[in-house]
Amino acid sequence: MLVRTLWVMTITALDVRKTFNVTQETRYRFNGWFRDRTPLVERVMSHATAAVLRITPDEIRSACSSLPDTDRPPDVPEIRLWQPTFPFTHVAHHVVERLGRLPVWDEFREFCESDEPTRSMLWTPAAEAIASTADRTLARNAMRHKVVRHFADFLRYLSVIAHLRQSGLDVRVHPLADLVFHVEAWAERLILNPRGGPHRSTPLLIHAMPPFFFHDLALTDHEQVGQVTLPSRHHLDRAARSLRRILYPDGP
Repeated sequence: MLVRTLWVMTITALDVRKTFNVTQETRYRFNGWFRDRTPLVERVMSHATAAVLRITPDEIRSACSSLPDTDRPPDVPEIRLWQPTFPFTHVAHHVVERLGRLPVWDEFREFCESDEPTRSMLWTPAAEAIASTADRTLARNAMRHKVVRHFADFLRYLSVIAHLRQSGLDVRVHPLADLVFHVEAWAERLILNPRGGPHRSTPLLIHAMPPFFFHDLALTDHEQVGQVTLPSRHHLDRAARSLRRILYPDGP
């Protein structure tokens, strides 16, 4: 089987806008989000994706194995319902690009505390949320569990991207595409759902010309790697073959 070798590119917010801000629905959504120029808007619009596209499946499995074993978290409503201004996915993208690679858990945690931009996005707001509760010890445990769970979700998401790219498929991601246009990943005009479930971007992009096509990766089989449940390699291989047939129908 021929596997294409991909050049690692840099994907900017401008690239994402040129690709997806092409319908009345996406323009309305983007303009409404962009209008207030919040710190989140400034961060996302200045973000460039490159290091995320170099991550390998082996690096992801190592990061999965580094996650701590968290017991059932205490139910602290203030922490359970807490939603930071910066979505965790964007924070994780930011950390990977700042480091130039995927960190393991301890390094991720230390970076969130020591790097000033990252600290302002996650560490400080989390500390403020903990301080607002009646029992800070319980709240701290609940917050730790919440952040570990979000990091595991990010690794699960990246495992799909990394496997497809390692298979020679030019799958791309960017926080702006995910946050505003609800595009979790794409390859040419094909919209993908690495997190599973229905495509959230369909109402925004259904009227695009030339059209986008929405592909279900159908990753329903899983395996456990450390504390993280990842799509199985068998299903990832199957998804890669299916995508290759769609994107390169005349290929070998």
